[in-house]
Amino acid sequence: MIQTNVYNVHNGMDTAYIYIWVSKLHTIIYIGMTNNSSGPIGRAHGHFNSQGTFRKRFLEQRGVGIEKIHDMILLSFPLPKKRLYTSEESSYRESVEYLVQKELQLRRGKLSPSYDIVSWHDRFPRRTSNSEVIRVAADIVQKFENNYNTL
Repeated sequence: MIQTNVYNVHNGMDTAYIYIWVSKLHTIIYIGMTNNSSGPIGRAHGHFNSQGTFRKRFLEQRGVGIEKIHDMILLSFPLPKKRLYTSEESSYRESVEYLVQKELQLRRGKLSPSYDIVSWHDRFPRRTSNSEVIRVAADIVQKFENNYNTL
């Protein structure tokens, strides 16, 4: 039997998320964002199918298929329920994701075990100086840091 607790992260109706996949055993994290109507669970399909970005990066970095990882955890952080974050236009979500990734890159040596981040941005999103975006990203980073040791 496999028990999967999904609570409300399957609900992406009018909600966008930053999500973080974590494997402490393999010391790896992947940060993403979604406004998928099925939430982070729906977005996971794209990461775990045969062409999935996370699947490919995990294999490249650790040399093992992600389907063999027994400690993979999905952390989901709802973004503000505002059209700026939930609409098709993605610059606000991308900017929060970017700031979270950059800050977690800086903090990885503080946390045990340290981790590699296998997601990346190939561009600098245009909303990263927005005060609300900065505040939302800082809140996500703080929640991640506060809970990392108990995962």
